[in-house]
Amino acid sequence: MSEDDTSDRRFDDLAQRAVDSFMTLVRRGTQLALGALVIVTVICLGTFALGIAALTEGMEVVWILLGGFAAFLAIGSIMLAIFRLWIVKRMSVDLVTEMHALIASDPRSERVVIETVESSDGVQDQSAVVMSRQFFAMNESVGGRTTQFVALGVALRSFTTFPLLLLLSTVITIGMFCLGLLFALGLLI
Repeated sequence: MSEDDTSDRRFDDLAQRAVDSFMTLVRRGTQLALGALVIVTVICLGTFALGIAALTEGMEVVWILLGGFAAFLAIGSIMLAIFRLWIVKRMSVDLVTEMHALIASDPRSERVVIETVESSDGVQDQSAVVMSRQFFAMNESVGGRTTQFVALGVALRSFTTFPLLLLLSTVITIGMFCLGLLFALGLLI
């Protein structure tokens, strides 16, 4: 067996391990996002309805615009995260090919992929948000070569924006929940 065959096999194994880490993150992220979507939808739509019921006509129109936008943003950010993860799942074959090309392109990229895979192996029992942090270094390694590594760029963008989208949704939902309590008190009084 030649040295090129050994390198290719090593690159193939590393690429497959990296994509397996991606798919684990996709599975966990999707589960987390679906659970959050249910909670966010119930709270945001419930608060939206309470606001319409509790406010007078002049403020009701303002609430429909502002509350509707906030609910749309909270629910939409989670839906966007889920959609991005779904796209990553659909690109798994392309990811292996592109990961192999990235690893073979230069030793520094190979080192970054190895470190990312090893660090993500260490947090397999952690949440999707914790796991997604491991991919920031790889995102920098791909850098300006996103036209060359389209699937990899999409996957890394999905993983690195996932926590931000969940955070946005969570902050808006907490605000909506607090407003919902005020609206419920206003209806009771």
